[in-house]
Amino acid sequence: MNLTERQKREQDYYNQFANMFSKNDEVDFSPVLGEEKRPWNSYWYTYHLLEKAASGRRDAALLDFGSGPGENALRFANLGYMVEGFDISEKNIQMSSKLFEKYNFSDRGHFKVSAAEKLDYADETFDVIAGIDILHHVDIAAAIVECHRVLKKGGLAVFREPIDVPGWDRIRESKLVTKFFPKDASFENHITADERKLNNHDLEILKNKFPNITIDKFLLLSRFDPYLRKEHDPTPSLLEKIDAFLIKYIPGMAKLGGAMVITLRK
Repeated sequence: MNLTERQKREQDYYNQFANMFSKNDEVDFSPVLGEEKRPWNSYWYTYHLLEKAASGRRDAALLDFGSGPGENALRFANLGYMVEGFDISEKNIQMSSKLFEKYNFSDRGHFKVSAAEKLDYADETFDVIAGIDILHHVDIAAAIVECHRVLKKGGLAVFREPIDVPGWDRIRESKLVTKFFPKDASFENHITADERKLNNHDLEILKNKFPNITIDKFLLLSRFDPYLRKEHDPTPSLLEKIDAFLIKYIPGMAKLGGAMVITLRK
């Protein structure tokens, strides 16, 4: 696999980051197996859309677009999908396979090393594609062409991504703020050297390839949750609930959302 310098940096980062993933950590299945629903949370909402897409479709083929260490892929498999996953990190692929073995799901998940910009899958292979925080790490123009190619006609692709909000992010990236809250590449903050939030130009690229597109916005006041809540707090976020109310009932608030769930239909 011939990689660009950017891809090599991402691969090296995630090979190192994978070593920090504890093999003893238990995967939280509450977003996909519990009765509780949290439509105000962008991740839970993504799982909800995928659950709806799986309804009545036995063993639909799903591509985990940038599968990381396999936690999301395992959740997708628990929704009833036959999962294929790819990642640029060899270590992540190893972790994914071991995770599926641990939970006795080896027959429902298969993984390979690949770059998003050139996938090793045949045309129109997948009923559904799911990507969690992946597009802002790749060449979107090339990756979305591959996404369209491997998705079946009538298929659905769902991506959860951070989005650039000009006013907020200019403040966030100012010297004063970054002095106290750094945004440099680090393992602690899970930031790579080349990642960047999606912007309006990126959305136009997606729309050109997938004219049938829906965008749901999240993350207003809940931007401050990392500083107000304990890490990995499993309880619902009050700020996320407030965000959902503001976005639904106050015109223009969605433009300030710092995260989005993108639904693409072929």
